[in-house]
Amino acid sequence: MILALVADVMARHPIDRDRVYLAGLSAGGAMAAILAEQAPDVFAAVGVMAGVPLHVSHDVPSALSAMHGDLGAPDVSAFANDPPPAAYRRMRATVWTGAHDRTVHPVNAAVLAQQFLRLFGMTGADAVLEERGDVAIERWIDKTGLVRVESWNVRDMGHAWSGGSFRGSHTYPRGPRASDAMMEFFLRDRRAV
Repeated sequence: MILALVADVMARHPIDRDRVYLAGLSAGGAMAAILAEQAPDVFAAVGVMAGVPLHVSHDVPSALSAMHGDLGAPDVSAFANDPPPAAYRRMRATVWTGAHDRTVHPVNAAVLAQQFLRLFGMTGADAVLEERGDVAIERWIDKTGLVRVESWNVRDMGHAWSGGSFRGSHTYPRGPRASDAMMEFFLRDRRAV
């Protein structure tokens, strides 16, 4: 249904099909990751805040287990039938977590970032680490110099969207503004390199 909605919006409006992005928080973050994996021909980049890795949950008990960090070994066999890394040649991912998230354990972000690296054919790539007062950011850069995957770990944040309004629910206004950072990441595509 979501892909049908995206197709309908693109059919009705003059949208650059090379710049369609998606983002989500928590269950919405998990859905965004799934859509990015399943439709690399539709989406150019994804932002995931406090989501679980791909293929770690298939029912309520496994979802709750993943949320609490009991991932075991993610089911990477599901990747066996996925398109080859060439299908993801334009896809990029930014993955966020709160260091104090008690709803979706931060280990989920690390595993999801590694899954995207595998999908993009960048397994084994070294990360560039940037430390700020409130956040640690790991970035994986491809051969063209483009950041393909980045992982933000926001110190002192729980299960929330980093930045935003004090009036909002599930926001952490003291953290870096995730909406701005994600848009900057999304718009930094190959044409800008």
